Amino acid sequence: QRRNVIKLIDLTMPFSPSVTPLDGHPRISMEPITTHDADGRSNTKVVFSVHTSTHIDAPQHFYADGITIDQMPLEIFCGKTFVCDLRQIAQPGKALTVEDMQAGGMPPDDHLHGNRVLMHANWAAPRWKGSGLYKGNMYLAEETAHWLVDIGIVALAMDFSVDSVYPYPCHQIFLGAGIPLIENLINIDQITVSEFTLLAFPIKLEGGDGAPARVLAWIDE
Repeated sequence: QRRNVIKLIDLTMPFSPSVTPLDGHPRISMEPITTHDADGRSNTKVVFSVHTSTHIDAPQHFYADGITIDQMPLEIFCGKTFVCDLRQIAQPGKALTVEDMQAGGMPPDDHLHGNRVLMHANWAAPRWKGSGLYKGNMYLAEETAHWLVDIGIVALAMDFSVDSVYPYPCHQIFLGAGIPLIENLINIDQITVSEFTLLAFPIKLEGGDGAPARVLAWIDE
């Protein structure tokens, strides 16, 4: 009898000064506290915005009374996830409709309830070191955001932003419904199945409006 082989695909950007930050946010910086040459050991001070590189937005990001990242149930961050392949559909600077999402291979609505969606437009992978990561991206129409909320998804992962301009209405729609946004993913092209298990655990940042995360696709082959 053939044993299942577990394949893990790392969807996480490096946590590095090379990563493009949001406008107004500091670039990740790292400096030594101690060094091997001087002190016989290495320790490092890191300064960053929690919304840089691969990270998860909590409701508190947009709502003063929203729950923080450390208060969110861990079950949300792992489980069945459906891939929405938008690479031949999404256009820079254009809103994605419900019909676009369905054309990207979304399953029937009742399959989505209680599960997660990963949107793949091949946006972040070629841009995460450059100036274009947050400029001219595709985004979701507000109707599309409401549709996903009404279906009952529990988390939304992506390699582009759900919004393009202030006041970021789709962030408000998802986070207002308690649905975390798992942002800035890469290597999605290595996922060759339409359904997989997502592992996307944020660091336990007390009171955090978001947090960096290591995000993996778990695939049984």
